[in-house]
Amino acid sequence: MRRLLPRTLLAPLIRVADRASTAANERPTTLEETTRYPSFPWDLRTVIALFPEPSPWRFLNLNVTLGLTGVPFDQHRRWAGSSPVNAFDLQFCLEAGATHTAYKNYHTVNTEVAYRPDAVYLDLPGRLHFEGRWPDYEIEYRQPEADLSIRLTLRSLSGFQWWAYSPRIYCHYTTFCRGSVRWNRGGDDEGTCDLTVLHDHGWGKNILPLRLPLKVFRYEVMGLPDGGFAIALWTEGPAGLELRNIGLIRPEGGPLAFMRAYSCQVLDWDTFENYEGQPCRVPRRWAGTLEGRAGRFVYETERETEPRPVLGEGFLYASRYCGRFQGKGLDQLGLAGKEVAGRGYVEQIARFAGRGN
Repeated sequence: MRRLLPRTLLAPLIRVADRASTAANERPTTLEETTRYPSFPWDLRTVIALFPEPSPWRFLNLNVTLGLTGVPFDQHRRWAGSSPVNAFDLQFCLEAGATHTAYKNYHTVNTEVAYRPDAVYLDLPGRLHFEGRWPDYEIEYRQPEADLSIRLTLRSLSGFQWWAYSPRIYCHYTTFCRGSVRWNRGGDDEGTCDLTVLHDHGWGKNILPLRLPLKVFRYEVMGLPDGGFAIALWTEGPAGLELRNIGLIRPEGGPLAFMRAYSCQVLDWDTFENYEGQPCRVPRRWAGTLEGRAGRFVYETERETEPRPVLGEGFLYASRYCGRFQGKGLDQLGLAGKEVAGRGYVEQIARFAGRGN
């Protein structure tokens, strides 16, 4: 077994610039909610939905980016345009386990995509329409070559989580939503269900800390049985430079519990090829811990789907976990001593075989 624990080395510049721990988080302001491109080189939105059982689907990932971020989330070598500022990165994955539908491609902003800098509005005719204003959003996605259409309606809840808040450099937050999804995959293969959804919004400049090559990136989401979430985020740059190592617990209808540390111990590995055909080590089973002032959440997880190589140099995959909350400080969330199990979702930047991983 190899233990993967984050290093403690932190960049002083990042700590000074980032004010995420003190920023207001009841709801984004109008300026924070609206598209910040082209005043910033890139602006992204990510929607992550975990489907409840017995739905045939495991998760949905939709990521849209105006401009290129310059980090491994981009498959920038596939961009054929004259200027990265004109890139529109559209990423989609609907995972069912035995089957999946995926799309990863670039389009040109100034000729193919309509957007509004002062609003939440994106339109790629025939494929994507994303529009809304706090707290309501509607998304229509079509993939004609897969005979698939999706309509997703979101309503944001109060309270959200800043992952980074450095206003002149890089900002990123997650809002929590209740939603409904309707799908049609041709013929009689259609349906609808209610679900809980994460809606991320980020924007920034292509400078430190974003241009650091990432050695580690893991974003793990576990759906709680009541419709809430447990989330873990771990990122490292070169030489063990820790950029983020945090998490949170949010029961459905409850307050947020901020978790100050996340650790992951991989129990078994597999090897898969990323989109460039490079072999990458991907966990098959792992044990995790989220720890904060209120208590701890310890769990074991097993990957349940094949990793899908659509996340730049990395993968998306579904998991199943079981865990236990420890600590009296979690009484306010109604979680102290509670055992939980359910479905999960992971984003992972590739860990390459033969590179000391």
